[in-house]
Amino acid sequence: MIDFRNPYTPGAGVMPTYLAGRDDVLDNAKKSILSIASGYQAQPVVYYGLRGVGKTVLLNAIEDFADEQNFLYKHIEVKETSNFVQAISIACSVFAKSLSLKEAVKEKAEKLLAVIQSFIVRWNPESRDISIEMKNRPNELSIAGTGDLSNDITELLVTLGRYAKKADTTICFFIDEIQYAKENELEALITAIHRLNQLRLPIIFFCAGLPRIIKMLGEAKSYAERLFEYVKIDSLSRSSAQKAILLPAKKFGVSYTPEAVQKIIDETLGYPFFIQEMCYTIWKNSDNKKIALDIVDGNIKATNKRLDEGFFSSRIDRCTRRESEFLIAMAQCKSFPCTISNVAQIMKRKVNSISIFRASLISKGLIYATSYGEIDFTVPKFAEFLKRNCFGSNMQNISTKK
Repeated sequence: MIDFRNPYTPGAGVMPTYLAGRDDVLDNAKKSILSIASGYQAQPVVYYGLRGVGKTVLLNAIEDFADEQNFLYKHIEVKETSNFVQAISIACSVFAKSLSLKEAVKEKAEKLLAVIQSFIVRWNPESRDISIEMKNRPNELSIAGTGDLSNDITELLVTLGRYAKKADTTICFFIDEIQYAKENELEALITAIHRLNQLRLPIIFFCAGLPRIIKMLGEAKSYAERLFEYVKIDSLSRSSAQKAILLPAKKFGVSYTPEAVQKIIDETLGYPFFIQEMCYTIWKNSDNKKIALDIVDGNIKATNKRLDEGFFSSRIDRCTRRESEFLIAMAQCKSFPCTISNVAQIMKRKVNSISIFRASLISKGLIYATSYGEIDFTVPKFAEFLKRNCFGSNMQNISTKK
């Protein structure tokens, strides 16, 4: 071990010692928040990209700025089985309580809290239906509680926005894994954001999700294409990847040879998470403060083992046997994106017989449609993982679930 303090931070959404290659994105986000705070319009933002590019880290960095400005903010992670609308309503309740302490709205604090708390989110896990009702409805929201999700969420957020404006503060929602929200939830959110923008109320949304979120938002509401600013988050450029490798180690007097840096970039494809993972492993297994090519080569197998046992395996463990077979067939394609017809040919099945597995894997966030009839993995290097662990004599490693 080079030092007991490891400056590299692999993990889900863990802030790296040095956030490389995202300066422009962060700067634009800060400008959007300040624009909203000044009473001017700014588009809600959707950051989209593959796993491991640092979308969650980016949201966390923007949250830090909102915190520095003393704005109200809430981070919501959408899950496959969670109730997104309920999470929004709970966040609104927290914001309402904070606003009630502001001098400008103290006199109306009880009314504000009554408005927020009057929303009851009812979730039926069997029918997957959501309904919102109002109890003891105040006069100013007599049109709310209609049972129409879009109408009720709009009224909820607009009411909150109006009080935030009176209190001269800004509210920021940070929504991660937004692709797991259901269609009616997305439709309601889009409708509400559209109304907030029309009224120039000080609420802004920053969302992060997999590439399919663009299509999902467009299908929920056609004008979503114009409502949001879509920002693709990708692997790092060579210069940014170099900084991500070199700068965290510099304060410890540790350096890398140019050949070692290039090898790390080649192995990780410039993806932030993989850079952190590989450099963490090198730091842990080496005692040399000059990292040369041979040290990097000697840690490739150990890095892959860490990834296979955690990052990759946690995803295939969620799959049924048939879904696993679908993924393994994808990994055998000669190039990516690959066609669904090619996957069917490898599986020796008809296209229509495997479409259900395609849909399920897209829903689980493991693959995505790049274009009509074409698909790719949402996790970089996932094909390599499958080849290492699920081919030939290792076929027994795939899930045995029905």
